[in-house]
Amino acid sequence: MPQCRACDATVTAARLVRHDYPRVTVVHCPECTAIVGRYRRHGDAPETDTLRR
Repeated sequence: MPQCRACDATVTAARLVRHDYPRVTVVHCPECTAIVGRYRRHGDAPETDTLRR
């Protein structure tokens, strides 16, 4: 189970609040809203992709 570094709360993964942004996922604690982790989402096409066809 993940443990928040800010408030020492131990929560299940299902209770963590998740925000999906383009190319990044941010997860934070439901108790104190401190960020628990940031993850890059590989496989998404970047918006700055300038490959020519």
